[in-house]
Amino acid sequence: MFYFCAKTTTTLVFFPLLIYVWCSRFGFSYATEIEIDPTTGDQPPKETTPRLVTATFVNQLPRTTVNLYWTGSSSTTGDDDTFTTTGLQLFYGPIEPGGGNRVVEGYENQIFVLTKAGTYERLGEFVTTSSGAKSTSQTFILTKDDANKFQDSFPPDPFESKEREDQSQRCRSISKASSSKNRFFERCEACSRVEGCGYSLVRARSWTSASDAGDWCFASHTLATVNNPRECQELNDIKEARTKTVDAWLNAATFLLVHGEEEESGQSQRMAFRYLEQAMERAKQMMLEEKKGKNSVLAAKKANAALLEQSAKLNAVFDELDALELLSQSRHPKLAAIHPDMPMVPRRTVKEAMEYIARGEPVIITNTFDSTFNPVTHKWTLDYMSRNVFGHTGGGGDGGEVPKFNVAADVVTQCCQYFEPQGKAKANGYPYPFAPTTHLYRDSFDEFVKTIRKASRQAYNVGANSTNLLSLSPKRTLHYLHEIVMNSKGEVVVAGGPAPQPLVEDLDAVTAQMKRLANLQPFFGGFANAKVWLGQKDIVMPIHYDSIDNLYIMSWGRKKAIVGEPGQLDSLYRYPNGHPLAGSSRVNLTNPDLKRYGQFQKAKLREVVVGPGDVLYLPAWWWHQFEQPFEDTAALNLWSKDRERAPDASLRDRRIREHLLADRLEDAVVQHFDSSSAAGAVLQALAKEEEEDDD
Repeated sequence: MFYFCAKTTTTLVFFPLLIYVWCSRFGFSYATEIEIDPTTGDQPPKETTPRLVTATFVNQLPRTTVNLYWTGSSSTTGDDDTFTTTGLQLFYGPIEPGGGNRVVEGYENQIFVLTKAGTYERLGEFVTTSSGAKSTSQTFILTKDDANKFQDSFPPDPFESKEREDQSQRCRSISKASSSKNRFFERCEACSRVEGCGYSLVRARSWTSASDAGDWCFASHTLATVNNPRECQELNDIKEARTKTVDAWLNAATFLLVHGEEEESGQSQRMAFRYLEQAMERAKQMMLEEKKGKNSVLAAKKANAALLEQSAKLNAVFDELDALELLSQSRHPKLAAIHPDMPMVPRRTVKEAMEYIARGEPVIITNTFDSTFNPVTHKWTLDYMSRNVFGHTGGGGDGGEVPKFNVAADVVTQCCQYFEPQGKAKANGYPYPFAPTTHLYRDSFDEFVKTIRKASRQAYNVGANSTNLLSLSPKRTLHYLHEIVMNSKGEVVVAGGPAPQPLVEDLDAVTAQMKRLANLQPFFGGFANAKVWLGQKDIVMPIHYDSIDNLYIMSWGRKKAIVGEPGQLDSLYRYPNGHPLAGSSRVNLTNPDLKRYGQFQKAKLREVVVGPGDVLYLPAWWWHQFEQPFEDTAALNLWSKDRERAPDASLRDRRIREHLLADRLEDAVVQHFDSSSAAGAVLQALAKEEEEDDD
């Protein structure tokens, strides 16, 4: 172990005293020791004697208190130049403005970061060095000019993303210039022969011969586009629908999705899509031959549902213009009237996103899996998960029982706001029963799949010449499966029991890949758990927050989110902590009521859309509402836990202090009343949706 002893040589004034009291309240003390590389656990060679460094950090900013953090060793920040940014790992306390200083006794090649106190905003970064002697002293001075230069470096120039956007626009121009009457091969070949361009099977299918206005050529995507002429030819050779029955085409597609080779997973997904197109063509031929007989109609509905399901797997968010168009299509009118200019969460490459993650800022990482196989992105489909992962007997129960999964269900306008009984609420006498309309039930994975596939078949009128979405009932029921697949011990589980080996292997691969990004999160201490989310189009999970960082990996479908900065309790009207919906907002973002929640117009909100292959980093305490306005979706999220001796979140980010103070006030209310029922009545009054006097 390397030992670092930090001390301040200035007189304590109010802010440092407040920090000290805050730390004491949570049993936290400043760091005194670190490992040379907490990320890998590496130790220096025994024959190497590390050189001692006494480092003095001086804050010459006139009015800004800064926090001192250690982020790691400069020699172990990554195995290539892609991962050189480091996440905060140890807290050494505040340094006062106007010449305050802090002395750290440690070793060479250690990275220290100074942030504006109460934020993740980096103002300076320093690396200890040595003069070759066994010990040396160094002084690092943070000046106003240096801090300004460091601040100006964020956000970093998205050079790679700009290049990709320019590339995508060049590829889009191929769509607009093409005059080919061949609806597949010639267009696919014209697009994919241009370096960096890929042909979207799904987008090409969405444009009829009478309307060529849409784009089908984009910057190449590891999953969602055909990226070379050879594959265009292979896919074009699959065009004799009459040679097989509808069921034969469907079975051929299922075989590819379940048993496709890992190294060809993207091509298998695209080949399956072409098989399903042939199934649809064969079903339409049957309808003409049988004059829409019952069997042909059923076959057409089944083929159409399967094609829509696979379309969701291959319909990515291709570029920023695509994201903006999707957001404009899906905005809620009343919300857009109140917040017409919500900024979009940036879409960045891995290298560009590192600084966002290190600063606790939401970001979409667009190319995480461009050069590596990821099971969630490249392999997971309903068929694969049913046959290989969740549909197995023997997992999650004794004696070979079929595992049961958590599913939320409600009518379309209310799905899904569910709750889990709060022990604190019961202890404080909150007046139960509390019964939101959303209810939870448990079902096998195969039965859940049957439920959502049946709904998909019933949603469309399939004809020999056209397929139309029916006018759906506003009272139809939606279903949302959500299940923990990795517990707090890091064990892969299914319905709380042992997991089949394919799922273990998949999650081992995913967590290994995602740890590179997770290590950039402030005070990352490992993954807390993982959860899979599968749900139908039109589901909305109302706005709420979680107290831990989240990496959200899209498997299929495009999902929209509205996110808000931490805090904002006055504008987002948080339910009290003892309420069954603790952590949620009382404001309905799909139809906000300013008469009741007038301060909502001051809320700071952003919007985002993610698709297959995207990873959304959602920092702890950020409000978020996930919506599914485009199609059915599936995602896996990885929640993180803080490392040992991490400072309380309210020390790192002052916006979180609102939550802490509100919780303390609520606790004081409960303690004030001798009767728990009286306390519960007060808590209920705090949560009532009464008109607010905002004058």
